[in-house]
Amino acid sequence: MEQSGTMPALVAQRIYDFEPVPATLVGDVLYSDQEYWRHAGRRRYFWLLEEDVQLVYEPFGWRGEWYVDLVSFERVQWNELPLFRVWDQYLDVVVEGMGPTYRLIDLDEAAEALLSGELSAPVLARAMVKAQRFIDRYLHRGAVFPPPALHGLFDADHCYPDWSQQPVRLRS
Repeated sequence: MEQSGTMPALVAQRIYDFEPVPATLVGDVLYSDQEYWRHAGRRRYFWLLEEDVQLVYEPFGWRGEWYVDLVSFERVQWNELPLFRVWDQYLDVVVEGMGPTYRLIDLDEAAEALLSGELSAPVLARAMVKAQRFIDRYLHRGAVFPPPALHGLFDADHCYPDWSQQPVRLRS
């Protein structure tokens, strides 16, 4: 299941209060294995660095759905490892099964962030363009979903015999 050419990395995002946690980098895919209190068991988080998205299959106890967050990344070095800081851009896509049915959510949160100044118009515009490109590339006209870059890293049953490291356990 795991691909060759893996490299240890770190990821920091909102749900960890931006504390770095272990991750693995394979080409332009970053992933980290999580046991988050809101999920129904272990989940593998994926980040497509070129696409500016975070993907989780069956989060929050949802069955048969993907949660796709539009994000941005900042890459820095941390203790000789690449650290990817992940910033939420407020736009989200929920993909039913393996596509192509999807729905956009949290548009109201994006609008509120724009109006409050938490998100600038250029940043939101970039996220909207990235969202449209992702949808066009992976969910329209017979496109393959999940994205081919996840093949060999994703398992629909969440059976990851070779977890990248001990899963990160997160509690509220």
